[in-house]
Amino acid sequence: MNATSILSVLVGWSLSMTIGFGQSISSLDTTVFTIVEKQPEFPGGKDSLDAFIKRNLHYSPEARKAGIKGRVLSSFIVETDGRLTDVRLLTGIGAGCDEEAIRIIRAMPRWLPGRQSGTPIRVKYTLPIWFGVDAPRRKKP
Repeated sequence: MNATSILSVLVGWSLSMTIGFGQSISSLDTTVFTIVEKQPEFPGGKDSLDAFIKRNLHYSPEARKAGIKGRVLSSFIVETDGRLTDVRLLTGIGAGCDEEAIRIIRAMPRWLPGRQSGTPIRVKYTLPIWFGVDAPRRKKP
């Protein structure tokens, strides 16, 4: 085995060790995280998110007349550039509320992405949207 072959083997082994065991996050990584050091955030924080939903939510007259009330639970991925993708309905209440929750999420501006070790990463986020009732009060940190 000549020196070039040995060098090629060592470089290949070194790269496989870095890729397989490294702690760094590749820019091409398609992994979606659920627990991260810094969660994604709506621009302006939770109060701004609540205000955006309140300002843009359309509670249909049909749902109101039928007395449909409750929580629509949805999820989406906050991409490394803040775009929201893969919007999904987890639990719905019907009467057009499910579609309205999805519409609201798709209308949102870009979020501040989640971060791990200072690097922006893809994070799955779950968001409840309330119809016909006030959302439960959150404790201020």
